[in-house]
Amino acid sequence: MPELPEGTLLFFALVGVALGLLGSVLPGLPGVPLIFVSAFVYAYLTGFEVVGGGVIVLIGALAVLAFVADYVGTAYGARRFGASGWGTAGGAIGGLLGALVGALFLGIGAIFGLILGSIAGVFAGEHLRRSRGDPADDEAGNPLPRPSDWRRTSRAAGGVLVGYVISAVAQGVMGIIAVIAFVLAVIY
Repeated sequence: MPELPEGTLLFFALVGVALGLLGSVLPGLPGVPLIFVSAFVYAYLTGFEVVGGGVIVLIGALAVLAFVADYVGTAYGARRFGASGWGTAGGAIGGLLGALVGALFLGIGAIFGLILGSIAGVFAGEHLRRSRGDPADDEAGNPLPRPSDWRRTSRAAGGVLVGYVISAVAQGVMGIIAVIAFVLAVIY
């Protein structure tokens, strides 16, 4: 296979990085992990002469933090808006499953799958809690009144969306830092 000129490699890397930056705030695109993959492939194909291992480690760490921000943000949003322990656990499990299924099988992307899976998981967790007869608890562990489980569950699912917005902001910041690190490594 013939080698590509460095300018062509840089062009494709910059396209991947730009798509990753968009994906850090838009559902359906991989975001910071795409920035990492683009930077890593460019660094590898250029023998790590232009972009060194330290920059790749930094961007890789940002990619991991972005994934964690997604997971924690949606779970926090659900809990903050009234999900019980069952709903929060359901949202966490649903988010992980949704991210995997969305990325690997449905073609909708990990982030979009995470959001849908988290919302479905909150509903499933709250349904299981109700079917077991467990009372909802507040943050101190005291039973809460149950005026409308459906309204409370819907509010908790809405919290997943609020958590997603918070995590999208965090991912956007991490994406910008990753892009700056990559561009500075290329320039200097």
